[in-house]
Amino acid sequence: MSNLVLDAIKGRRSAVRFESTSVEEEKLKTVLEAGRWSPSWLNKQPWNFIIITDKSIKEKLSEVVPTVFVKGLREAPVCIAVVADTTVDQYHFVEAGAVATQNMALAAHSLGLHSCWIGIFDVKNQKKSSENRVREILEVPKTHRAIALLPIGYTRQENLKAERKTLDQIVYQNRFGNKT
Repeated sequence: MSNLVLDAIKGRRSAVRFESTSVEEEKLKTVLEAGRWSPSWLNKQPWNFIIITDKSIKEKLSEVVPTVFVKGLREAPVCIAVVADTTVDQYHFVEAGAVATQNMALAAHSLGLHSCWIGIFDVKNQKKSSENRVREILEVPKTHRAIALLPIGYTRQENLKAERKTLDQIVYQNRFGNKT
């Protein structure tokens, strides 16, 4: 069965290298709208999005994220930081930020853009974690947690592929371990 949403989900790939071509303002706004319309517990909408285009800030961020993402973060013309206000939703802010990130990644893909989800949330909230270093760089208030960075642009890579397990490997009926 063909489905536009499933096709977009299957077609989205993470790009870790980007061209310097700027992202059109209308496309960026559409990506942000996809984040804004994400579901959240009781419609709390705890997320905020920080648009980062300043090269010096992207350089600082690239120094605190896992190494595989460094070049892409520096190269992408725009990066969106997804942060969530824990005072608005103290129990589900991580899921809300994650689903907003996914919506924006899918919207970027639907517009011919590429992205790369850089998860930075630190469950233990350690002082020297990537998350807290990102929060310092972006001057995020203590009431907010940083969930992800999403560099967006046009990729320099070709043939981005991803393998997936089969449904038989991951789906159970009624209880864990009971094959369908």
